[in-house]
Amino acid sequence: MKDINKILLLISVVAFTATVFTQCASQQNATSAESATKGVPEYVLQKSGAQLWAESCIRCHNTASPATFSDVQWDVAVKHMEIRAQLTRVEAEKVLEFLKSAN
Repeated sequence: MKDINKILLLISVVAFTATVFTQCASQQNATSAESATKGVPEYVLQKSGAQLWAESCIRCHNTASPATFSDVQWDVAVKHMEIRAQLTRVEAEKVLEFLKSAN
């Protein structure tokens, strides 16, 4: 029974964190979206989310199928990996869009 409570607590924390990230992201306006691409190399802007996912994620570990996780779970995972893998915001957004397209 303790294990179930731990799992439920973990799920709640992940869901809360994902909700916070999602709400913060939805509050951005078009101006910040435009400034997010300023200074980003053209080759990054031309790559698809699938290409960036394959190139960035496979460097360190086997990649999961995009259908493996829910949109909320991908929000958390990509935000974490944006920092760890030093992805630009544009790269992370493209990868996230690709991963969510499977759901």
